[in-house]
Amino acid sequence: DMIHKRLDIIEEKVLKTVEHLESEVKSLLNIISETTSNIPIAPGTPFTDIFDGKYLVGYNLS
Repeated sequence: DMIHKRLDIIEEKVLKTVEHLESEVKSLLNIISETTSNIPIAPGTPFTDIFDGKYLVGYNLS
């Protein structure tokens, strides 16, 4: 029926948008990682996680 077809189209668009946003976030995290890895840190400086670990779950920065 017409409503189900329309919902299928909307669902497909939402999934594509989510995939695109995931890709953008990964790219941004890579840029942040590359940028911060080039900043010299004085020995003994404590590490500060500006995200409190919330947004880096399952993401390997090394």
